[in-house]
Amino acid sequence: MAPAAKDFMLEFASFLLKSNSLKFGVFTLASGKQSSYYIDLRVLPSFPTYFRLTINALKDAVTKNVGEFDTFASVPTSGLVFGSALAYEMSKPFIYARKESKGYGTGKTIEGFLKSGSKVVVVDDVATTGLSVSGAVEIIRANGAIVEDVVALVNRHEGADGRLKKMGVRLHAVAGIKDIVNALYKAGLIDENALGSVMKQMAAKGEYETD
Repeated sequence: MAPAAKDFMLEFASFLLKSNSLKFGVFTLASGKQSSYYIDLRVLPSFPTYFRLTINALKDAVTKNVGEFDTFASVPTSGLVFGSALAYEMSKPFIYARKESKGYGTGKTIEGFLKSGSKVVVVDDVATTGLSVSGAVEIIRANGAIVEDVVALVNRHEGADGRLKKMGVRLHAVAGIKDIVNALYKAGLIDENALGSVMKQMAAKGEYETD
């Protein structure tokens, strides 16, 4: 039996904290901007039990929020492992959109087989400003497919929702950073300073970028 939403949130959040996938402090992101916390989900596949837990949670999010569709897609590099595992779990085709075309060969921007007119669901690990995933949506649409939904494991609530909405795309996330830190705080795993710093940053949505 799948864990209840509340139980999943605490289990997921606790794992992120204990594995150092979620850190609090002052971090400089790739954009050069600062963040009061850092979240990196690349460690998840190294822990099969928690990886399967998150893939099942992504599957539940797709089943609950997305209607009929044909193909999963993702964005290199961190989203690929989640997208490919989810596609395998749900027996769906999988493609990925390159950030830029190859400088050799066919110069294609899509890897994998994409049938024109297919309805594609894009999978990402962490949604922040939505810049990279919106770029993937544009590439997939330029290759003749339909994109109306993006599914992410974590939403940092810093602009991705609005950016995608303007493109006619819905963002569905398994967990928001607010849900994660609230679960940790209620369990006594983080203090008020850590909770407050995240809430303050989230209020300034769209100001920060992920790496």
